[in-house]
Amino acid sequence: MSSESKAMMIVPYEWILENIEEEPMTIASNMILFRGERVFRVGLKNHALNPVLFLLAIDLDKIGMKVEDVMYGNPGSGFGLAKMWKMKNQDIGDEGSLQLFTITYPKKFIGKLEIMFRICIVGAHPGYSFHLSDRLAKDQLWAALKNQQYLTDVEFVVKEKTFPAHRAILAARSPVFAAEFEKVQLDVPQQIRIDNVEPSTVLNFLHFIYTGEPIGTFADEELLKLAAIYQLTILAGLCKLALKKRSAMQMAKVSKYLNSNAEDLSSSKIM
Repeated sequence: MSSESKAMMIVPYEWILENIEEEPMTIASNMILFRGERVFRVGLKNHALNPVLFLLAIDLDKIGMKVEDVMYGNPGSGFGLAKMWKMKNQDIGDEGSLQLFTITYPKKFIGKLEIMFRICIVGAHPGYSFHLSDRLAKDQLWAALKNQQYLTDVEFVVKEKTFPAHRAILAARSPVFAAEFEKVQLDVPQQIRIDNVEPSTVLNFLHFIYTGEPIGTFADEELLKLAAIYQLTILAGLCKLALKKRSAMQMAKVSKYLNSNAEDLSSSKIM
């Protein structure tokens, strides 16, 4: 599928460097927050020969996403009008876990530098993408679950906590729930007991069922188990991607391209 046919989210980011010195060095930003997670870092390998501008995406797959491509340009004429160029994807491994985009310049920078990045983000799973939607619909559906007066007819019991829900929504999302509810028709709320799972995981599970989005990240083995049991294939696929570990070889490739300490580049400092 071409990038033009994919549903994307465009994230702009402007990076300003003041008083860049003549001495060759690698300059990196602090980690950049996106949807509550520290997942991006931009930097400049400002050496005398072939200086490199880079953007590093780290663990974006934990929130079900990956970078499709990155454009950069000078914001001087306004973001909407500035000419943008495409950065090169270095293809260092599993997309979303660790992605590196670079562009090489003919000479090093001295003084002030302003760069505008346009980060194009897509879903990490084929069934998980971005489309125009009524945001109130998700909020209202989730409010219907949280507010028990809205005709809830099933409840999850997890340790000491109880979560109300709606059979119709659960059955529409899960063939396992649909089959289970066909067998039992009750005039009182049906109870579903779930053992060996934290209440927060069940809440995250229900939030995905109602809204298609997680609370926090997909990197939760218990969430993966629930997704598998109730046959939520997209949720299971997103959890599997999020739980994959970065390899030492990937980090070594980052270090090779940037000639710097890759672990320092992935540290969690707040921008």
